[in-house]
Amino acid sequence: MEETIFALDVGTRKVAGVILAREKSKLRLRAAVIQEHKERAMVDGQIHNVPLVADVIQQVKEKLERKIRSPLTKVAVAAAGRALITQQAAAEREVDVGEEISGEVVLALEADAVQEAEQLILNRKDAAGDYHCVGYSVINYTLDNSPIGHLVGQRGHRIGVEVIATFLPRVVVDSLVSALLRAGLEMTSLTLEPIAAAALAVPPAMRGLNIALVDVGAGTSDIALAREGSISGYAMVPAAGDEITEYLADKLLLDFNTAEGVKRQLNERERVTFTDIVGNRRELPSHEVVDLLTPAVIELTRQIAEQILLLNGKAPQAVLLIGGGSLTPGLPRALARQLELPEDRVAVRSREVVTDISGSPGFRGPQAITPLGIALTALRREGLTLSQVQVNGRPVQLLGHRRLTVAQALLAAGIPVRRLYGRPGRGIGVEVNGRLHFIRGEPGRPGRIILNGQPVSLDHQVKGGDVLQFIPGENGADARAKVGDLVPETSVKEITFNGRRIILEPVILMNGNAVSRDAEVPDQAKIEYNSLETVADVLRHLGESDDRPVFLNGQRVQREARVKTGDVLETGAKATYRTIKIKLNGKEVELPLGTSQAIFADLFTYLDIGSTPPAGKKTLRMEINNRPAEFTSPLEDGDEIILEWI
Repeated sequence: MEETIFALDVGTRKVAGVILAREKSKLRLRAAVIQEHKERAMVDGQIHNVPLVADVIQQVKEKLERKIRSPLTKVAVAAAGRALITQQAAAEREVDVGEEISGEVVLALEADAVQEAEQLILNRKDAAGDYHCVGYSVINYTLDNSPIGHLVGQRGHRIGVEVIATFLPRVVVDSLVSALLRAGLEMTSLTLEPIAAAALAVPPAMRGLNIALVDVGAGTSDIALAREGSISGYAMVPAAGDEITEYLADKLLLDFNTAEGVKRQLNERERVTFTDIVGNRRELPSHEVVDLLTPAVIELTRQIAEQILLLNGKAPQAVLLIGGGSLTPGLPRALARQLELPEDRVAVRSREVVTDISGSPGFRGPQAITPLGIALTALRREGLTLSQVQVNGRPVQLLGHRRLTVAQALLAAGIPVRRLYGRPGRGIGVEVNGRLHFIRGEPGRPGRIILNGQPVSLDHQVKGGDVLQFIPGENGADARAKVGDLVPETSVKEITFNGRRIILEPVILMNGNAVSRDAEVPDQAKIEYNSLETVADVLRHLGESDDRPVFLNGQRVQREARVKTGDVLETGAKATYRTIKIKLNGKEVELPLGTSQAIFADLFTYLDIGSTPPAGKKTLRMEINNRPAEFTSPLEDGDEIILEWI
């Protein structure tokens, strides 16, 4: 079964229409028509007068309908390559560390980055209103600020992505669609002129070479660069055939249309005849006019070469020229000199070298490449489609490849995809006795996307006429905390300190002010409290030095000893000491043993008695009042002690 495509190349100077048919693997051009604009309704490839352009499109359509004897209602077109804008941008978001990162979360993150890229473009002074995103590529992902290859299935606190997105101004698409609708046509495929031209002029087998394809039209010269098997870049020069025509008009005193006619005759006649604006009828040898154009040709090729070198980093292996402007006499040779290439490496590529498209032999030359490329791109389903859906009751135009998604619809509607996921509530950071604490807010609640009455995900496919309802997620509540949530429960204690009755009541300070346990804690608060649980806590609370001996209930203790109600705490000179007098090995000794019961082992603490037996002795003799003693035997005032090695 034969498949037929109607394609239009809406150019600055003229409109070309083709009917390309495919049956099995064979391509046949059934009909082709070229119609020039009567007035300058387009400037540099952009439609400035929609009704005038629509009239020319209507004429082309009607001529083709008569040729193929069939009505035409759908058409494939191309936008000027210079309208493309690329922008790099990044996005980050916090995620729940307890859950695996899903594909939908990653898609939402990427959509955030694309919307950020669009916002960066809109912030420019030269922004052209709204934009269609026609594609994006991920540069890298990050997980907790570290690069990672893929996010799906990972866990972490924070994810990020950096993308490079490509946009087409809506005004470019809208003006083209408006002109088509006036001519009774529906756009079914949209590509870019350099992509379309490269599809035909630079087949895949040639893309391994480093080749520059230059489409020299009337208003612009579009450049596509082939390298390493694919089309690797695009550029545009805002100068082309019209600059040559205007230069000629200035030098020979001609109106623009007359100058255009003279320029076209230069390749066909040895002499050209024309009438200048004064009314003088003149005749000149074509080679003289060609020489006259040399400065303008050199300037145009200089600009083209400059963009090629900027895009490619060096001169390409070859340059292929297409478009009507490429027929300007001397242009291939001048461009070869600018790029320092042999002249035979820069050539005009016309339909004649394309052998796999038969039919309509009269439609030839370099100006045939782009319209045929537009048709071929549409046949291969490689173009973009324009569809209309409803998002929250508002009509939205979607431009994209064949499979359009919910995420793209939300982007086109200007709805931040991040709103699908309610953000977590704000946390509270608090310093408690020098240690940082963080209290998280409540997690957000996810929103919903309803497509034609059914819940769907971001990557679900949409088509023209679909009705979408976007219900945003709800943000989680901000964190709240009371002082009692951060400070442990403490009780009032009553102790005796150095003979005085003391009430120990813990004090909690927040940002320097005394507060109760029920006080609300603000973010960045600084809380200090003394629990008065240990000897050290009590001494600090009472402003006492902690470098003196401390006795708790008569026992000498370390600073970490815990204090409870009813305890007796004594320090330094204020401590109550009890001394006992004993006879040790016949000598009177006074022992300061505090308030506790003295035992035999205390002798080793206060007296210098060697723990290693002298030579020839091995038994330690321990007696109290002539009776054997143990280490725990109590000591009383007046006891007679024997402690010696035997």
